[in-house]
Amino acid sequence: MKGRLFWKIWLGFWATSLLLSYGLWLYWSVAPAADFQEWDAPLAVGRVLTASATTALEHGGPAALARQIDDWPQEERGRLSLQSEILDCSPSNNRQIATMVETASNRYCLRYATPPLPEEATNFLAMPPDDLVAAALAGLVFSAALAWYLAYPIHQLRQGFSRLADGDFTVRLNDAMGRRRDEIADLANDFDRMAGRLAELVEARDRLLHDVSHELRSPLARMRLAIGLLRRDPARFDISLQRIDSEADHIDKIVGELLTLARLESGVDHEGEYFDLLDVLELVLGDVMFEAEAQNIKIDADLPREPAEHDWLIAGSGLLIRRATENILRNALRFSSPTQTIRVTLTTQGEGCLLIVEDDGPGIRTSEPNSLLQPFVRDTPYDNSGYGLGLAIARRAVVACGGDLHLSNRTPTGLCVKISLPLASLNGLGKFHPVIQ
Repeated sequence: MKGRLFWKIWLGFWATSLLLSYGLWLYWSVAPAADFQEWDAPLAVGRVLTASATTALEHGGPAALARQIDDWPQEERGRLSLQSEILDCSPSNNRQIATMVETASNRYCLRYATPPLPEEATNFLAMPPDDLVAAALAGLVFSAALAWYLAYPIHQLRQGFSRLADGDFTVRLNDAMGRRRDEIADLANDFDRMAGRLAELVEARDRLLHDVSHELRSPLARMRLAIGLLRRDPARFDISLQRIDSEADHIDKIVGELLTLARLESGVDHEGEYFDLLDVLELVLGDVMFEAEAQNIKIDADLPREPAEHDWLIAGSGLLIRRATENILRNALRFSSPTQTIRVTLTTQGEGCLLIVEDDGPGIRTSEPNSLLQPFVRDTPYDNSGYGLGLAIARRAVVACGGDLHLSNRTPTGLCVKISLPLASLNGLGKFHPVIQ
């Protein structure tokens, strides 16, 4: 049954409102005749008149009482009765007021009979039809409005999830919520964020598949060309085989980079592992400085000296960070000219640390330097270098350790790479890798 939530809410609140209306009517109708006689107006009037008559009788006897009640309406005088020489002066029912009055000469019982309640007030099962219809209509309207208010946005959410499951990642629900500012509107906002994130992931997947296909097409085409040349001219066997072997290595490297990226994207679990960032940097700089010296490029490393034990402790995989920093330094080395300088600085930043690598190379020509952090995205100076995966892998490695990587151009030329990482406290837990070999 469609809209069953609507009907449940509607019927439930309608029945509740009817019972509440009937309960209130029952309370106000029956209670005055039982325990709350002080709220009974005729009974209250009777008490006032009885008190007045009692005062007159006490001070002047029956004659004074007769003068007192002369001013009463005929109906009220008929409700008052006086008896003398009587021992029992208790009221005969709950609608009668009885008072014993003693004077100097006699004892009197003064009674006042209040009018009975209307018949419908004593029949608590006979709710007036007009009241019943009014209560039913009011409950019907209120319950329908409340049920629609709750069921409609849930129906919109259901439709949104259905469209999302069918592959429509453009669906958004925030506008459908109108001016709502409640938990259902918050759920719609969360849905919109989820749909947007899924759209980004699917777009990234499609783009990655396209880029991988494009990247693999070139070496495969060259391999087919080498095979074709080999068939036409068997004398070129060694040259063609060397070309095929080279292209196979090319493909193998691309696949290896893609597997590394996929592993990082899936969230490799390095919980409980720690490493010293300073140890990692010293290892990487030792290798890169050897290559830089051969190219007459200077590396100026400004690293803390003689630190306290584990001052630069990072939670995560030291191997991943070593690979990321090595990739960044080799990129800087690749695009630096002889006599230029590469600057490496490690400082603290709040509760974390900041690693800065600057070079004097050509920099990045695109207006969005951080776009190079996406897989297979290259800048013009990088078109013939690598596969466009190195920086993407470096960023994912940094993110896996809880940090971030940012690219920016320097003035007048050069590239600045900033890596921010949170510092950790060992506290006797996890595995500490003092040196990553």
